[in-house]
Amino acid sequence: MKKAKKLLVIACLGGVGYLLVKLLKTDFAQEKLFEVMGEDTYLAVLDKVRLLGDLLMWPIDFVRALLP
Repeated sequence: MKKAKKLLVIACLGGVGYLLVKLLKTDFAQEKLFEVMGEDTYLAVLDKVRLLGDLLMWPIDFVRALLP
């Protein structure tokens, strides 16, 4: 029962994170963040988010490269 609850929480957090990323990829949201944060801070955060995405995706990319 505890494992099922943990899995449900992880799935919910993943879903919320996915929706947040989709929202932040819209032009309107990016323009507002750019105005609020300023250019330097916005670009630094954007670079860190892209790096985090690459770090999270490397196992999947590695397995895909091994497949024929």
